[in-house]
Amino acid sequence: MQKIRQVGAFSLLLGAALGAQAQSGPTLFGVVDTGVVSTRIGATRTTSMDSGIILGSRVGFRGNEDLGGGTQALYTLEMGLNNDTGALGQGGLGFGRQAFVGFSNPRFGRLTMGRHYSVLHTTLSAYTEGGLIWGHALNYFRDGTVLRLDNSLRYESPDFAGLSFKLMKAFGEQADSTGNVVNPSFDYRNGKLKIGASFMQRHKTAANTERYTTLGGSYDFGPVSTSLAYYTLRDDLPNATSLARNAYEISAAVPLGTNVLWLAYGEAKGKARADTGGSSLSLRYDYVLSKRTRLYTGYSIIRNDRNAGFTVNSASNAGPAVAAGNRVAQAIAGVSHSF
Repeated sequence: MQKIRQVGAFSLLLGAALGAQAQSGPTLFGVVDTGVVSTRIGATRTTSMDSGIILGSRVGFRGNEDLGGGTQALYTLEMGLNNDTGALGQGGLGFGRQAFVGFSNPRFGRLTMGRHYSVLHTTLSAYTEGGLIWGHALNYFRDGTVLRLDNSLRYESPDFAGLSFKLMKAFGEQADSTGNVVNPSFDYRNGKLKIGASFMQRHKTAANTERYTTLGGSYDFGPVSTSLAYYTLRDDLPNATSLARNAYEISAAVPLGTNVLWLAYGEAKGKARADTGGSSLSLRYDYVLSKRTRLYTGYSIIRNDRNAGFTVNSASNAGPAVAAGNRVAQAIAGVSHSF
């Protein structure tokens, strides 16, 4: 009888251990990023404390459950924060950065449902050194309204000899399919070389469909890692109100010991209206204190054409409003900590 009790106790412990292995989470993660920002627009200078400059401040939960045969159920809930004020980011949404649930399998890929980063944004981030954040021209020149998509399905394929693809479908859930989005992409990696492309079509209104294209490439030379990204936007609006433009950016990351120097230059050109482009040059230096903590400082400048008002956006927030034709210069210094 004693042996039976021991066997029974061992079985319970084993079952508990296996159950713990089968399920991971919830795991708490996040970023706290804050800095001082000095901005000059035309002849006016302002100084402020901002949140989420090089990394969007956030807190989130994620986890997964092993369902057998290599298949896992997974979820992510991630809220944005403006830690300089304590307010929620993304317009006050509870989990405005990401909120999705789905399945993954190493043979068949990953399928999730909810609020996601668009595949277009993922491609832009992959071909701008360090991600599409403060200091990147394409973070200033792109359309920020397609950064994330609600009510969306997102599929990511496994790697097939260096080739992978993604596909996203967002349901506008309005009459006449307004808001519907289709967004595929592909990437190919061969050693230190990586190339990719993405296309997005959004039925914005009954009278206007927007079409976005991104092409990118990157190469790690060892001492320097470089990326090039090209972006286009076309719409069906009259020329007087059209947002159609082309833009490109070349960026580089230069390791200096454990620290990093980042550089980026890009230009935009309006395709429907005259003098609606601009150019941007930025540099940033990160002093890495540990794997999770870094100090940073940087300088970014935008030269707007006569009818353009591009501004310096951070990793998580839109920059200050800029009157058409004004030049913008911004200096930053801050600290970022991940957990």
